[in-house]
Amino acid sequence: MKTRHLILSVLASGFMSAHVAANNDKNSLSLSTQPVPLATAVSPEFYEFSKAFPAPDVTALQQNIPQTAEEWRSFIEPRDKAAIKRTQALAEKLGATIEQDTIAGVDVYWVTPKVVSPQLEDKLFVAIQGGAFMLNSGLASVSEALMIATEMQIPAVAIDYSKAPDSPAPAARDDILNVWHKLTKTRSADDMVMGGTSAGGALTVAVNQALIKQNAPIPAALYVGTPGMDMTMTGDSRFVNEGLDHILGSWRGMSSAMVGAYIGDLDPSDPVVSPINGSFESFPPVYLITGTRDLLLSDTVRLHRELRRAGVVADLNVYEGQSHGDYAAAFGTPESKEHYQALSSFLSGYLIQ
Repeated sequence: MKTRHLILSVLASGFMSAHVAANNDKNSLSLSTQPVPLATAVSPEFYEFSKAFPAPDVTALQQNIPQTAEEWRSFIEPRDKAAIKRTQALAEKLGATIEQDTIAGVDVYWVTPKVVSPQLEDKLFVAIQGGAFMLNSGLASVSEALMIATEMQIPAVAIDYSKAPDSPAPAARDDILNVWHKLTKTRSADDMVMGGTSAGGALTVAVNQALIKQNAPIPAALYVGTPGMDMTMTGDSRFVNEGLDHILGSWRGMSSAMVGAYIGDLDPSDPVVSPINGSFESFPPVYLITGTRDLLLSDTVRLHRELRRAGVVADLNVYEGQSHGDYAAAFGTPESKEHYQALSSFLSGYLIQ
């Protein structure tokens, strides 16, 4: 046994020496330049979906970044128009109805799926749409609410919160808080779940940190999909998955500029915009999802660790080959179906007692 330990020790020592020699600066390791093929350990449907995306142009993402509010509006408008058309088509395809309303001065959209489960007809999914804190206003704010409402067979309300550049943080969080407080005047918090993807996931976390601080009622459970938990260039995946994530492409450049417009005058490390620096004590159960090519993989993993350290029930789901929010973008593929079924089961388990 001693001989075996000695051999392993010598081998490890040799490997470490070679590793240090190859990377003279241990604080700045170099990534391999070997090409990375498309993930093949995925369903044929998801493979075809991935193949349709061009490789991200990281250099282009550093260029032509809007500098003024007017330039940002010109960037946002055509993207929101296209997103609204996709949302309308999705609602028609799923047979769901959408009704616009206002709660606490905030525009919202009530979503009723084609089929509502008798066990969930008096429950509610509170949807927080993603979009880099800037995109998906108006009817576009309903996109993922349609998917989840349909899969869970639950009524939903999508909150069209204020967005950058006109309304920097904490406007979005405060809009959601105001709607939530109004909802809890007529509904039990135990009958509602909350969540969303990307910026929607980050805002879900920030809102619940604020609710707990206020000693206010909190949702029965949360859905947090690939959230931006840290507004600084922190986490392995911000570096490792640059150029692999076909949705975000890179944190440097456009993504960080959009986030910068959202942060406004706040410090990027402020928990209001970087919820990873806040408290996770007393959080409700959380379902998390990310992918191996997701630029925000590290954000999701770090959040999962913080939740578990705080003793919170946290279900982490990591999908092979998926970029940021691919489970929603590839809606209808086996992986997407698996995710939304698992999410539905998780959330329903805390609504149906």
